[in-house]
Amino acid sequence: MAARRHAPQDRRLSGAPTAMVLNGAYLVDTSALGGFSELVRALADRHPEIRLELTGPWPPYSFAADRSEQPAHTVREPA
Repeated sequence: MAARRHAPQDRRLSGAPTAMVLNGAYLVDTSALGGFSELVRALADRHPEIRLELTGPWPPYSFAADRSEQPAHTVREPA
């Protein structure tokens, strides 16, 4: 399973009454999906003070590498 941590979503966009503390994306093999979903439900039941929300599937770009560290290329118009 692969995982990526994304920036928390602003609650004005999500409509959630509280702030998001973790926005994670998990690449789960189809054969493991049932167990993963059950784990999230069990954690939600064990910790009712936090809201756990499982959504998806999401597009694969959630796992693309962030290339923001590299300088932007300058495009110049022909003279």
